[in-house]
Amino acid sequence: MSYQVTSDLFRLGKSTVASAVVEFCLAVELQLLSRTVLFGDSIGQIMDGFRRMGFPHCVGAVDGTHIAICAPGGRPEQYGNRKNFSSVLLQGTVDHRGRFVDAEVGWSCKNHDAFVFAHSALCSAMDSGALIPDNHDMVLDGIRIPPVILADGAYPMRRWLMKPYGRTATMTAQRNFDRQLARCRNVVERSFGRLKSRWRCLSHRLQIREQNVISVVTACVVLHNLCESKGHPIVGGGECPAPVLLSQQEEQDYNGNTGHLAEGKMVRDALARHMLGRMDSL
Repeated sequence: MSYQVTSDLFRLGKSTVASAVVEFCLAVELQLLSRTVLFGDSIGQIMDGFRRMGFPHCVGAVDGTHIAICAPGGRPEQYGNRKNFSSVLLQGTVDHRGRFVDAEVGWSCKNHDAFVFAHSALCSAMDSGALIPDNHDMVLDGIRIPPVILADGAYPMRRWLMKPYGRTATMTAQRNFDRQLARCRNVVERSFGRLKSRWRCLSHRLQIREQNVISVVTACVVLHNLCESKGHPIVGGGECPAPVLLSQQEEQDYNGNTGHLAEGKMVRDALARHMLGRMDSL
């Protein structure tokens, strides 16, 4: 609800309501974030869930979504995006059930998803192997396969980050890989839809100060996970937010700017062959 509606309902001033909301969000971020938005001990369950959906050895799907905010005073260009409104990017990674296992918010949407991803704590932790123990690795055709995360074509390749072949898919195994990846990666888009349907403040321009944006969005993510865990339904359903797409040239620029391409392609090819072989044996 808006501050005005809440103010009338509880007979409080709007400024009092606003202060209470921010205080609550700060408390949620401090007390609950580290306990609710994490992989925890459920990595095996997550991999089983994605395997049943059609993608083996997967621990999550990552994407970004725009959160509209009020332009900071005197600096409207700092958070301006290509659609001519101010916004920050929420990078979310979800499990097979649509619960967030990682969320990072605060980057200006002037930065593309791939740039935010490359500078995120998730990328650093996965590159260093600090997030998931290597005892979850498997070997296919002599290639060591770490637990992987699914992304769309605009993200940079990593040995643990799988993106579609896209226009280069000519073989049956490659086309099958792309179909299964798209089907399983859709779980993160649906999660963004449910997140914004539950907390309507994220679907409109956030009427809060710049310094409180991260805490409010983070609190919404935490509360989303609690609602998902308890099976709370979405009133009116949840629709996927429309992505902000790169031009073809921008996508090529981001795809080419990586030192992990060869490693990632080897892992992707091994998984593609494995997935086609499993399908043929059914």
